[in-house]
Amino acid sequence: MASVAPKSFFAHLDDQAGVLARIDNALVFFSDDGDIITVEPSMINFLTVLGESGISDTQRIMDLVVHGGYAAVACGRQMEVR
Repeated sequence: MASVAPKSFFAHLDDQAGVLARIDNALVFFSDDGDIITVEPSMINFLTVLGESGISDTQRIMDLVVHGGYAAVACGRQMEVR
């Protein structure tokens, strides 16, 4: 079965602008100030989801958070030929 590419959306949480993504079945808000907030059910009333961000923005978030940062992505690539 093919995996679905992750998506992220521009959003506002309270008075902060940022990007909203779903990681490991949790909604995570990445503010433009650098804060990373797991969105709880009590926060939904203060969350405004805007349009979908581009593929490059989604990949940047996945590289930073899920894959351990740019250095981990670059050093973790398989270097041998198969």
